[in-house]
Amino acid sequence: MTIPTVWQLDPHTQAKHQILEEYLKAWFPILSKYNKRIMYIDGFSGPGIYKKGESGSPIIALQCLVDHSHNLCSERPNREFVFLFIEEDEERVKILSDRIEKKFPNLPQNIKIQLENGEFDTTMDPLLSELEKNGLNLAPTFTFIDPFGYGGLPFHIIRRILNFNQCEVFINFAYDSINRFIEAKDPRETTFDMFFDTQEWREIREIKEPEKRTAFLTGLYTKQLKKAAQYVRAFEMINNLNKISYYLYFASNHQKGFWEMKKAMWRVDPRGSFRFADTTDVGQRFLMSYDSEQKFKEQANLIFEKYSGKTVSFENLEQFIVDSTGYPYLWKAGLRILEKEGKITVQNRQKRMTYPPGCIISFCD
Repeated sequence: MTIPTVWQLDPHTQAKHQILEEYLKAWFPILSKYNKRIMYIDGFSGPGIYKKGESGSPIIALQCLVDHSHNLCSERPNREFVFLFIEEDEERVKILSDRIEKKFPNLPQNIKIQLENGEFDTTMDPLLSELEKNGLNLAPTFTFIDPFGYGGLPFHIIRRILNFNQCEVFINFAYDSINRFIEAKDPRETTFDMFFDTQEWREIREIKEPEKRTAFLTGLYTKQLKKAAQYVRAFEMINNLNKISYYLYFASNHQKGFWEMKKAMWRVDPRGSFRFADTTDVGQRFLMSYDSEQKFKEQANLIFEKYSGKTVSFENLEQFIVDSTGYPYLWKAGLRILEKEGKITVQNRQKRMTYPPGCIISFCD
């Protein structure tokens, strides 16, 4: 299939971009507060524009920084913000360069932009190798990896990025394309070996049930990411026909980033064409409901199911919420529901219906 130089913006790409924007609004101020240099990498940047003039991910990322409500570039002049845009098509690189120049004619001096005409893996490999060879660290980096399909995305590149401190990846796992071609017995087998960093994927050939195939493929990719990152989350993107379009994977070694990404997911309301489900844990599926009352009831039920008959500290409960559920914030509303129903008692606090750090929560049987 020939991909045009500039193409139509579809709903699922728009949803990805909204999530990216929400996350970067939090990422830029958090990381630039303590680091003199931070980096955003767009591994498959495209031309930065769509058929009807909508902005692509490189422009969205730059806009997030330039228009940030905290005026980061002027308020933190001693911080350097580096953007690396990688695109294999030469014509798209030219369009992106022109687009950046027209959209941002007077960029602050502490924003540095580098456009690379090349493939993601062949561009990143020498960059990472040079750092590894000299024992140097990669600046805190957020890498957005949004390819067409599964090619050009060997897992060893992702693993090496995550090996550096404060580096995160946000990956489009093109499930539909992967599932369609994964049984081919031709040179694509080598591509899949590199994509999963294992030959275990070949077991899919014995699995015919759609749901089991989905669980196997996503479970395998999650397992591989967890070898490199402490925090991994997979978000299932479901279209209006109730079919899986793709998965978005986020991997980080920092809880704060993990928390902020889940917040970004919840802030994006895709009711028009898409909905999200948090499916990181095989066998569990947290559909992201935008009905607040329903969402809080789900939270309450999940918390009570986990801790029924137990006493737990606020800190341990919060850790469970962050690490093991799809609920990023406002989760105390679930506790208020449980307290109103007489299912919990709380010690070490001054006011009812509050759950401060240091409090102890006892759950009824």
